[in-house]
Amino acid sequence: MKKKLIKVRLYVDIDLSTHSIIELSSKQVKYLFDVMRLDLGDQIFLIDGKTGEYVGEISKRNKNNATLVTVRKIRDMIFPPDLWLFFSPLKKTCTDLIIEKATELGVRRICPIITRRTNSRNFRIDRMRSIMIQALEQCGGTFLPTIEEPIMFEKLILGWSADRHLIFCDETKRNKSIYEVLCERGNESSAILVGPEGGFSPDEAKVLTELQNSSNVSLGPRILRAETAVISAISIWQSMRGDWG
Repeated sequence: MKKKLIKVRLYVDIDLSTHSIIELSSKQVKYLFDVMRLDLGDQIFLIDGKTGEYVGEISKRNKNNATLVTVRKIRDMIFPPDLWLFFSPLKKTCTDLIIEKATELGVRRICPIITRRTNSRNFRIDRMRSIMIQALEQCGGTFLPTIEEPIMFEKLILGWSADRHLIFCDETKRNKSIYEVLCERGNESSAILVGPEGGFSPDEAKVLTELQNSSNVSLGPRILRAETAVISAISIWQSMRGDWG
């Protein structure tokens, strides 16, 4: 009897390989059996954010737990381009949106930055990681970005490496567009920095402008909300330097 492969992608927090045995959490059991109505012997897609994508088969189940076994690998890991995102945490729903869309659009590293005008410092790594996992399951990707604890703006600047191009979005001046800046530069490792509501303080903007291997850019004639600026900047970068082509 041919096994039924269901279009469900599930993230599991172990390093997968062929014939891996996965014990599901109670939340995953509820999702697969109560929500998706799967049954013993059904097959689904499995990802771990590190090794690629597999087909897994439900080998055991009861009311409260279940076991999957990987039966074959169908895709190798696809790493996104070497792009990092730094952003100032916003209100809860806006921060959630940034984390979700950055994962979907494709970045390698996400790090919140506390600036002088940051108005929200309530940032829970475990919650953000859960949002990233859900986004990864939905978008068809295989790579889970690194998410880091918030760091102070000053620490970011002191530890900055000149090997990585820092692109910071600055709506206070008539800067070159991100498109123009990327056209002038070679294909290099990059980071996008988006500040808080109200933008960077004058002192912070000055430090950024003077930082080695940095570019202050415009995202167009309209002043964008911070979460919109993040999505726009990543999208432009990806369309010119990334893996969208």
